[in-house]
Amino acid sequence: MNMGMVSLFALAVAIILGFIRKSNVGIISIGMALIIAVVYHIKTGDIMKGFSTSLFLTMTGVSYLFSIVTENRTLAVVAAKLIQLAGKHRMLIYLVMFACGFIICAVGPGAIPSLAIIPVLAIPVAVEAGINPVLLCLAGQMGVQGGRMSPITPESAVVLKLMQDQSLSTSAGTVPILYCLLLTEVFLFLSTFVYFKGWKFTEVEAREDVDASLQLNKEQIISLIALVVMILCVLVLKMNVGLTSFLIGSVLILLGIGKEGKTIKSIPWNVIFMVLGVGVLMNIVVLSGGIKLLANSISYLMSTSTASAVMVCISGFMSFFSSGLGVVFPTLIPTCSKIVENLPGVNPVELVSMVVIGGTITGFSPISTAGALIMASISSDEEQAEKYPQNKLFVDLFVVAFLALIVSSVLGFLGIYTMILK
Repeated sequence: MNMGMVSLFALAVAIILGFIRKSNVGIISIGMALIIAVVYHIKTGDIMKGFSTSLFLTMTGVSYLFSIVTENRTLAVVAAKLIQLAGKHRMLIYLVMFACGFIICAVGPGAIPSLAIIPVLAIPVAVEAGINPVLLCLAGQMGVQGGRMSPITPESAVVLKLMQDQSLSTSAGTVPILYCLLLTEVFLFLSTFVYFKGWKFTEVEAREDVDASLQLNKEQIISLIALVVMILCVLVLKMNVGLTSFLIGSVLILLGIGKEGKTIKSIPWNVIFMVLGVGVLMNIVVLSGGIKLLANSISYLMSTSTASAVMVCISGFMSFFSSGLGVVFPTLIPTCSKIVENLPGVNPVELVSMVVIGGTITGFSPISTAGALIMASISSDEEQAEKYPQNKLFVDLFVVAFLALIVSSVLGFLGIYTMILK
């Protein structure tokens, strides 16, 4: 059998097994890559080329630094202070929470740790303000997703590497994708605001919006300075974000800000191995011509006018059952350049944007990270769990995920993304 078809089949099996058995798709993918290599006599060195050491350093470095900053609650206090800006203007709290999510994610940690921070901030504020806590969590998490393609996040590093491998990268890096994703999240929030009737508030007793006693302590101030230094080094001095993060994180540890053992344990190793492991198998798929087969198959579903809408739907549905960062991005982004060959006139960066958007926005389903975090946070509060029953919340979050697909598909079909990328 053609090795390209076998490698694609192996990738599909790895994704299905990971979903059914709740196992790490990346580790399964490495095993699949080895089996194919033995059967088709591929050299071990060719397999190892799929393991990106530069991506490994970037993801672990950024995660290392932000594990320290997250553990000492630096970002949580800053976000709480920002929420105070809304005062008693309850409608403004949605905007502030969205902005908090965007900032927390965009300054470096990326979506994975940031999504977990939002419910912790949003639910107490929502309860005290008489706001629907589910909607406020969604507002914050949509802000997080909107900042996912900031040039200094781990996710951005993954996408940029995939684009560079296909000669799709531009001088702007992932910034155009950031604009497309942020616009999608804004439209999605407006849609969910209508769905949840966000203009309706519950009357509550007079309160202080956020505890005014919250003050940054000495460790948190140093951590903030460290973050600013990291951002300046990366954006101004063009230093490697992973290596810079390791350096600054090490300085913080030496200053006694954070414990090294706890910090290392907090690094999301499962996600890192998922991304890099799938990369190993994807390297086999590329070598065998599997990407061309996949791209040709997708092209049959597309025309020049429907390419964006179709791509965002495909990536969105894949993301329902697998990780956007670990599976959807490395599977579909390599097809973009080939699809453009079959459909001249389609913008390859727009197609990459559709993969990123589709692989991100369905995360609100209750079986994905963002949705699961909201469900867990609501359920842990007895009063809110009674007010928002788990079964109804489960359905509501699925509705939000499908609503996200509809919104992004319509934006793609109408050519809104094309206008942004011009």
